Amino acid sequence: MDTETYVGLDATDIDALVRAGEVSVSEIADAARARYLKTEPAINAVVEWFDQPVRATDDTSGVAGGPTLQGVPFLRKDYGSAEAGGLVEMGSRLARGNRAEATGVFIERLLAAGVAIMGRSTVPEFIQHGTTESIATGDTRHPIDHTFSAGGSSGGAGAAVAAGVVPIAHGSDCAGSIRIPASTCGLVGLKPGRRRVPWETDGWDGIAEEFVLTRSIRDAQRCWEVLADGIESSLAAHRGLAASPAAEAGRLRVALSTDHWAGGSHQVDSEVVAAVVGFAGRLADAGHEVVRIDPPVDYEQLGSTWHALFSRWVAADVVAMAARHQRPIDATTLEPITLKVLEEVERLTEADVAEARKTRAELTADLERHLEGFDVLVTPTLATTAIPLHHVDGDSCGLDTYLDRNDAIMPFNYLFNVTGWPALSVPAPSVPASSVSAPSTDVGLPIGVQLVARPNTESALLGLAAQHQADPIA
Repeated sequence: MDTETYVGLDATDIDALVRAGEVSVSEIADAARARYLKTEPAINAVVEWFDQPVRATDDTSGVAGGPTLQGVPFLRKDYGSAEAGGLVEMGSRLARGNRAEATGVFIERLLAAGVAIMGRSTVPEFIQHGTTESIATGDTRHPIDHTFSAGGSSGGAGAAVAAGVVPIAHGSDCAGSIRIPASTCGLVGLKPGRRRVPWETDGWDGIAEEFVLTRSIRDAQRCWEVLADGIESSLAAHRGLAASPAAEAGRLRVALSTDHWAGGSHQVDSEVVAAVVGFAGRLADAGHEVVRIDPPVDYEQLGSTWHALFSRWVAADVVAMAARHQRPIDATTLEPITLKVLEEVERLTEADVAEARKTRAELTADLERHLEGFDVLVTPTLATTAIPLHHVDGDSCGLDTYLDRNDAIMPFNYLFNVTGWPALSVPAPSVPASSVSAPSTDVGLPIGVQLVARPNTESALLGLAAQHQADPIA
């Protein structure tokens, strides 16, 4: 198979071709490798390409007649679930040579469905940044414009999928790390709800989830069927997208929020607002009721949980790796921001952690109250269309500046990690340049729209997006 044909296929296409005997698994793997060799020097998305793809030893057609992904090339994120014995180096010099002790259930399910793991995708140090740049592995660049980041922390996954190296790739999301690269790279990125997909780490005390990035909604739907526990059956039957009387008749009440949630001097780029409003317009044209709302969160209260609910787990990884490999915790092994984060975490008390957990419960209750009577929330995924390189990495600025820059770019993501609600980023319909006033970044780069709903609504969110995304693949 030539690479041009390969790049035009999604995972569903590949599975059908392999199962029909029209193309072999090895031919697909060869095409993926050729595409990797062509694109990798420019984007730096892969930290290791395997000499031989990792596949299930029992090459069957899926689990108990379930959905399959036969021969589909796949990249495994260099953090989180992995195959036993595989390197998991977490984008850090501290974790060099670290190997997984056991195969994660997440990986087992993908292998059973038929995927071929081709290698490991790049990540920032200990997956703590919204961009994928590290001293250990270098900069992962945007496939369209190499002066921008591909996003993070699943940036290698996003760049590789967008560049056509693989049709699906492993991601994890602790504060937007699937949705951020999905937005920047024009992909479909679902953060599942709390504990809907198995992850042996228990997901950083419930704020983190694993899933995939894809180029098509139908691939995301298929991967959801492969990976999820307790899948709901339909949009209409599920409470989460039937919270209002209108929804019972197939008409949803949609809350639209495009103001910058961090407030202050921060603004959402005008072309982002235009794209998200355009997506909401599609929903309105389809008969759904769209209502603008104020930001549904006290952003200062949300930010107060950061070190106790997020940074604490970065620190735990660091301490574990240092002990496991008998390496020092200092500037020879870690980046400046990581060292600053460790200092902040050392100041935390048990009372601080308990207070953050209490705040998490309050934020969840507040979100429910804000969205009472609404079925879906629509927001930008990011406040900007692109993330400059060396802007929010681990080595470019002090911690206070770093956190403020994150707030400026990524105000719409972390709330749903804290509350455990599912959140989906899909590419917005393109916006004509003439409709944008005073753009702050180049029009033409992908823009993500975020769709959010109550727990256990992942299939329904994907179905809604498939109906109204520009040029959807059902």
